[in-house]
Amino acid sequence: MRRLLVYFARVGDLVIFTPIIRHLGRDSTVDLLVRPWGVPLLNGQPAVGTIHTLANPNRGGLVGVLLDGSERRRVAQTLAACDYDEIIAFKGENPAILAWVDTWRGRATVRFISRTIPGAPRHNVDANKNALVFGGFPVDDYDSLPRLQVTEAARSQAAARLAPLGQRVVALQAGSSLTHRWFRRQPNLKGLSPTQWSAFIEHLFTHDHADAVVLHGSKPEHRDAQAIIAAVAPAKRSRLHDWTGRVPLTELPSVLAASYATVSVDTGPAHIAAAVGCPLVVIFGPTDPALFAPRGPGPIEIILGSAPCQFCHGTKQFKRCQVNVCLNTLPLAQLTSAFDRMVTTTITARGQ
Repeated sequence: MRRLLVYFARVGDLVIFTPIIRHLGRDSTVDLLVRPWGVPLLNGQPAVGTIHTLANPNRGGLVGVLLDGSERRRVAQTLAACDYDEIIAFKGENPAILAWVDTWRGRATVRFISRTIPGAPRHNVDANKNALVFGGFPVDDYDSLPRLQVTEAARSQAAARLAPLGQRVVALQAGSSLTHRWFRRQPNLKGLSPTQWSAFIEHLFTHDHADAVVLHGSKPEHRDAQAIIAAVAPAKRSRLHDWTGRVPLTELPSVLAASYATVSVDTGPAHIAAAVGCPLVVIFGPTDPALFAPRGPGPIEIILGSAPCQFCHGTKQFKRCQVNVCLNTLPLAQLTSAFDRMVTTTITARGQ
């Protein structure tokens, strides 16, 4: 059976979606229709076949026709030539996308899945199984953990890249989607200040918990990385490395898999680190870990900030916030304790 899965999600949501892809691709690979970043993230995964892309699926009306009409026609022609037996999409997609998927009825079986059903768990990882049941799929031998497979060759190449920095290289993802933009109207509400990050980094070096720290992120996050480096004591800066914009999504899973640990705010790379089994400390402030906490096969420590207005993500208050009150008072001890617990868990699991 030739299956096409339609899911226009962000990076973290695509990682959370991997158990569904893996389950539906048990007998034969499943093709995907996703945003362009799905290709470097999911290409080569065992259950994944051909990956089709659509850059702006939610842009509707006349604007969508004018700006994206040719791409949509090309995608439609490509999919028609694939002669799919079954097309599957989330009911939560944009109505225009759902209507477009529905036009395939008659040429293919169209099935919708949904996590937002009565009695479904709040976290999407837990609700994935319910989504499959909603769509009428059997869930025997369902594996709920998000996983990204990294080949031995890719892992070895990443390890060779990290080796000059030391054996214990900690990946630090300080930014999120807000810091991916060159022009910003808000601070990084999911992150810490340069002063907070520098205190944590200096603690790692002072107490010999890491040989090096690598700052990850997109090109626009370079200025934030430089602010963190500037806040670190000059004597310790040689062990702090700015790799923002230098690790593409094709390489990020293998680099994180080869890292000693990852410390991240609530954003896509945290989910990637969890899915490749990298020991992870992840920080939450305006977003609720009960909904968004990364899951994976490795040890994960959750740090939760505090504020009377928590959790404001998805509200008008989040869009107006300029002070990041839930995280700018996070004590250093809370961060270092979580890191120490994660290291202890990792050492125990490895039998060291």
